[in-house]
Amino acid sequence: MDTLLIIILLVFGFIFGILSSLAGIGGGVFFVSTMVLLFLMPINIAVDTSAFIILISSGAGFFTYFKEEKLHIKQVIIFSSFSILGSLVSTILFTFIEIESHILKILFATTILIAGINMIYKSIKSRKFNPSQEEFDNNFILSDHDYKSNLKKSVPLFFLAGFTANLLGIGGGIINTPSLHIILHYPIHNATAISVGIIFFTAIYNTIAKSIIGQIDYLIGILIGLGAISGSVFGAKISGKIHKKNLQLLVAVVLMGLAIRMYF
Repeated sequence: MDTLLIIILLVFGFIFGILSSLAGIGGGVFFVSTMVLLFLMPINIAVDTSAFIILISSGAGFFTYFKEEKLHIKQVIIFSSFSILGSLVSTILFTFIEIESHILKILFATTILIAGINMIYKSIKSRKFNPSQEEFDNNFILSDHDYKSNLKKSVPLFFLAGFTANLLGIGGGIINTPSLHIILHYPIHNATAISVGIIFFTAIYNTIAKSIIGQIDYLIGILIGLGAISGSVFGAKISGKIHKKNLQLLVAVVLMGLAIRMYF
């Protein structure tokens, strides 16, 4: 592998690490797309490698958020258990059912296209100033938050996030973050941080599973992952200074562009 390619992989990892950490998504939507579109990697190998990269990048983001007390470890473990269960079911199911690569590619592109459209909708809808929400965010105490009353509503979504994370090589944040923010009523910055924690613990399982029954390209994974570590840490540190609505719009446009490109 030549020096230029190494630099390109590190730079892509850094950029996607920042976006993933800020948006509360695992980064697989970027990692898989890059490996398939730019490096012409078969999508099944890209999906498996992405799980490994997500483990590296989300781990850095998780420990940064934990140090800054933006998440509560007990809550993260509870939510992660349902996500891991979804990944386990996906592993068992698709061990016996093989999906053709072109179908997997269409499923992946459709998923990120829907996610992009949903992000744009939420960004436009939430542009009106909401003083009551701002007051709630400023007075929010993470350790005392009542998430249990609505937990049953979010369990199927965490399960689905884990299932798709394993199947498509994405982190699951496109499901986790809205679930935490809308259903469990966490402020968006805490929802983002907790989502990264869920992604990290789910990625531990997915990497182990993919290393046993999948095909991980460890060299590309490590290089993108090293860049993503720096990007994730940087993104976590500046998360409170970025206007989330503008970030959602930016990420949404990128996701939709990647999805459209993958269709063709």
